[in-house]
Amino acid sequence: MQSGEQAMATSGGTPPDVDAASPHGDAWGALTRTHAAIVGRLQEALSSADFPPLPWYEVLAAISEAPEQRMKMGDLAESLVITRGGLTKLVDRLVKAGLLERTFCETDRRVSYATLLPSGAELLAEMRPVVVAELTIAFSANLTVAEAEELRETLEQVRASACATT
Repeated sequence: MQSGEQAMATSGGTPPDVDAASPHGDAWGALTRTHAAIVGRLQEALSSADFPPLPWYEVLAAISEAPEQRMKMGDLAESLVITRGGLTKLVDRLVKAGLLERTFCETDRRVSYATLLPSGAELLAEMRPVVVAELTIAFSANLTVAEAEELRETLEQVRASACATT
């Protein structure tokens, strides 16, 4: 269950300590609305193409980029900004679908990994063009490469600052 602040943040509202009329409050609102619009567009495109939901793509993509195409569950949860409990349920569904397997550290059985299976890599390869096409429409039509790089850098600065204060 979300707290009031979490619900407000995910709905695109302004947190209580940010003046909605301030440039920072405006930026926050624009960021959350843009995120919601792009996620909705991606989800709709995947659904229209009869693919699994966006979170499946995000998990498969993150693991595919990791060394040996496997990630510690905790690292995966952190990279996707999802709770460990939420990730466990999501990974369980991907394991059941035959896209991932859980493997364990040889020296510490408490450490588990999500490991990409060939069928997961195949599905990711099929889903990727749909996601790339939608991101191209959302970003390329509106931002130059330089502007996209500048936006990424700015957002990384904000994220790093937010992570440092938690």
